[in-house]
Amino acid sequence: MSNFDAVETRVLSKGELGQVIRYLRELRQWSQETLAVLAKTTPRTIQRVEAGAGASLNTLRSLASAFEFQDIDAFSKPMAIPTEEQLRAVREQFEQKYVMTKALKPESGRGLAKLAAESIGDYIEPAFEPSKDQALAFAELTDYLRDYRDCAEHYSSTARLEVFEELQAMIERLEELSVTLRYATCPVVHNGTSDSHVEALPVGDVLYLIGFREGEASEELALPRKMGI
Repeated sequence: MSNFDAVETRVLSKGELGQVIRYLRELRQWSQETLAVLAKTTPRTIQRVEAGAGASLNTLRSLASAFEFQDIDAFSKPMAIPTEEQLRAVREQFEQKYVMTKALKPESGRGLAKLAAESIGDYIEPAFEPSKDQALAFAELTDYLRDYRDCAEHYSSTARLEVFEELQAMIERLEELSVTLRYATCPVVHNGTSDSHVEALPVGDVLYLIGFREGEASEELALPRKMGI
């Protein structure tokens, strides 16, 4: 049974609405001025909404459009509002399974190649619905990294230099397409015995490489707390 099976459904209060708008804005790393431009309103209006003063229906629709909601009336409709107890239970379940790890920016093609060569597997995905060009560029990077990882030890020093240059070009191509990369690594251990007194042996790291829209890159990534084979 889900923790949210009995969640209350109601329209957000003005204070709750302000918190939601602020959260969505900061999640995208937008200033109040940026949101005002996108919503075709004024920074003062954004300040008032986030302070809990409420907003007109037209302003709510403009904000929903700015956040690219398919339903422009989302902010004026009843929403599922979990209780503090329900939220606490979900947080506890999440923390049992995942750990938040700092999301790092690949500094160069050389650095990305090193990460791939030292990993035993990967999870490479965009965190948004990419355009055709973005999807193609991201897929090319994914295939290249995996091919290199599988046979990196056979590359000569000269061939590695070419790999570094090509990966750097791919990173720059994604940046031109407004895609920002972030990564983290997750250690994998070998659980070859049921004896809890026997220490699990480290096997290697799994590379998590995530693509974000420019300006929306997360500062942290949620990685499995335990990953074993």
